[in-house]
Amino acid sequence: MRRGLSSERIAMGILERLNFKVVDTRKKIVKDEVEVGEVDIVALSPEGELYAVEVKAGRANVSDIRQAYTGALLLGMRPLIVCKGLADAAAEAVAKELDVKVLSIPEYHILFEVEDLESAVRAAVQDVLDDLTLFAPLPKGEKLKKKDLSLLRAVASSSSMDEAASRLKVDVRGLWHQVNELRSKGILRGGYSYEKLRIHVKRLLAYLEFEERLKRLDKRLKKIEALLEELKGKVEH
Repeated sequence: MRRGLSSERIAMGILERLNFKVVDTRKKIVKDEVEVGEVDIVALSPEGELYAVEVKAGRANVSDIRQAYTGALLLGMRPLIVCKGLADAAAEAVAKELDVKVLSIPEYHILFEVEDLESAVRAAVQDVLDDLTLFAPLPKGEKLKKKDLSLLRAVASSSSMDEAASRLKVDVRGLWHQVNELRSKGILRGGYSYEKLRIHVKRLLAYLEFEERLKRLDKRLKKIEALLEELKGKVEH
């Protein structure tokens, strides 16, 4: 969180030096009374246009560009992303096609604050803990429906929310609505980072597969026990 706030402070400084006016931060995106996401900054350009601004501490990839575009589209604003440049030619092509304005941090500021070092250490420790956590069990009493499993498998096999929605043949807003339903039940956890959501989903699916294998193993053991009892009875007679 602190690393995000540090990056956002720098992004706001860049915008203000370019005569943008920051009018809101951490803007929630709400559709049909459902919170579907969040935009880092809302800024007013010198020409009077509102921009939905996404801030990335590193280089922006295709998924980041799409996220910036989708957030702006849902808010009825123009998309803008502040980052350390674009990750590759694909990201550059998508940004151009979707008309996402890109401001590169290295052109204006070296992104380094004390909080960045602390957050990097925290992130590294959290990554280790995440790697050691193999499974994510379901809350007690909760069961998954067929449509829930389809959603989880689509998220696990997709690199972005757009791709997952396409696999399920729904729009992104509808998919976020389903995700929020699972969050309200405690089945899914975490913030709105798609990558964190995907990691949790993969662990949940791994747990379900592990549980299913245990059930199959238990059935086989019971069959073996029954056969042994039957053989024991024959031997005794």
